[in-house]
Order: sequence, then C-alpha cells, then structure tokens
Amino acid sequence: MSCTARICSRSRIPTLASALLAALMAGGCATQLKPTDVAHFQPPIVRDRAPERPLKGTYSLANNTRKVGLDEMRAQVPAFDGRGRLLASWNPHPHGVSGRRTFVVVHGGHGLVPSNFATALWLREAMGANVLVLDSYWSRGREENWATWNEFGANMRALDAIAAARWLRDAHGVSPSRLYLYGDSQGGWTVLRTFTDEPFLRSQVAGLYAAGIALYPNCIADGSPQRPALGPYVAPVIVFTGGRDTATPIQPCDRSVFTRATDWIHYADQTHGWDTANRGAHTPAVDGECGKAMNVYNRFAVCRSDLTTADMRRRIGTFVDSIETARR
Repeated sequence: MSCTARICSRSRIPTLASALLAALMAGGCATQLKPTDVAHFQPPIVRDRAPERPLKGTYSLANNTRKVGLDEMRAQVPAFDGRGRLLASWNPHPHGVSGRRTFVVVHGGHGLVPSNFATALWLREAMGANVLVLDSYWSRGREENWATWNEFGANMRALDAIAAARWLRDAHGVSPSRLYLYGDSQGGWTVLRTFTDEPFLRSQVAGLYAAGIALYPNCIADGSPQRPALGPYVAPVIVFTGGRDTATPIQPCDRSVFTRATDWIHYADQTHGWDTANRGAHTPAVDGECGKAMNVYNRFAVCRSDLTTADMRRRIGTFVDSIETARR
C-alpha cells in the first residue's frame, strides 16, 4: 500500500461542475424509484436451494459455510414484495442477538463468493457481530449479473437490502440503530443506492439502517432506471475505492457519488477486490497474488493485499465506533 489517499468529505454541497455533469448525464431528467416500479425490480424467486458448487463449480459452498461455522444458505428472508423468500445465511452471535451490532453482507456481480463468507467471519469474530449473508441471484435462478445494467441491478438489490433489514428487526429483534449494510462491487453499488435520498427509498430506509459500507462500488449514475442516482445519502456511508481498479474505476463517475459520502478512502495502488479470499473462507488468503475475474465482459484484475485489507478493516471499525458514539 505505497500510496493511500484519504478523502474526508463532510460537505453535502456538490460543486457546480459536478451538478452540471450530473444533469447532462441524466439528460436533465433523472428517474426516481417509485412504488409502481417495485414489480419490475422484483424478478420472481424461483429456487429455495443454493447451488452446492456455485459459479460454474469453482468453489464448494459447504467449505465456506458449514466448514467455517457459518449457517447454511436457507430460503428465509421474505422478499420486499412478499412473493417468496431470499436465500441467506443467518449467523446470530453465540451469546445472543440483543444489544449487538448486526451486518447484512451483500455480494457483487459474481454472486456470493468466498470473499463474502470470509467477510462474515471477520465481522463476527473481530466486531462481535451478528451477520446475515444475503443472496439476490441464486433465489432467482441466476449465478451472476455481469451484464449489470438491468432489472437485477441496484434498484432490485436495494429492495432486497430493505427486506433483509425488516426481517432482522421484526423476526429477530435486531436494533436498527446498530444495523449496517456492507457490500462490495455491485454490493457496494447496492449500499450507495439503498441510502440515496429519494422519496420512496427514504421512506423505506429511514430508521432501518444505521450506516452503510461500500467497497469498490459501481458508480456510474445517469439517473436512468438501470443506472440510478447515487447520493446524497440519508445515513452515514463510508466508501473505499482503488486507483488500479479496471472493474469499477472512479474516473467515469460523477465525483459527488464519493464526496457526498461521510468518508471516502482511495487506495491509489489497489485493484478491484484487494480483500479477496483467494483460497476460500476456510483457508488464509495468499498475499500479493493476482487473478482474473470470470466476468465475460471484463476480465479485470483482482490482487489480494493483506496490508490494504487490514487498513480498510481498521477504518471500518473506527467508522462504526463513531456512528455508535454519536448516538449515545
């Protein structure tokens, strides 16, 4: 991690240039999510079982759940529209749910991968948290969403995140004041979209989550239903990006996507997925190893960095502590 830039953005006022660019990208007419759009962004749930070897058989789901002490993926979270249940691994803390932090972990465009389960383990062990690992694709008969800009994108994922928070609150007594949404790549996009200050989203999210954590998120936002607006945000959000990221680079995006966040940390020398669990959640990752994504549209580099992962996790801990301290 030879070059790390920390960009602390407390201001909620975008620059004139950013505002003009956003208006031009949106054609002057951004489309906001409305209740009448929900049906389109809730593709039917068609499966109640997770694949044993996801993503074209590249890994064993059992090795990344049962083997490491995480619950199996089960059809248990009622979808936003009430039609079917999303698959999820619910991991209440061994000493009880009440009074503890809870994290909802949402995946990227490859669907759930070992990195998501490794993240869940870290959150449970280092943060003493309850953790829900949430699926959006397997339940709907898909393994990935590499095409990105479709009904399986940020609006669908935001509705899934809202559904998960409601279930945790109502069925398990999780306190919204200690509930956090954590996502990487398209999951990071999900975080930014979920907290975006639009009337419908605001009405659903207000008082439901304490804050969001977005890792190397998709950030293109032209105001269309497929590339919806991102920000300003209704709750604190921390964003992490990489300067060598060719999957979700920051350059094509309006800077306000990041500057409107509570905190933005940019690792100038990092690729996408610096926290990848490249040997599975059950085995320590190999530091410095680089691989290629399976995405058929973009075989972007993914390079593990133990140092950057540790720095990011330390900052996440500080961020969560600051949210909870401010609420006391």
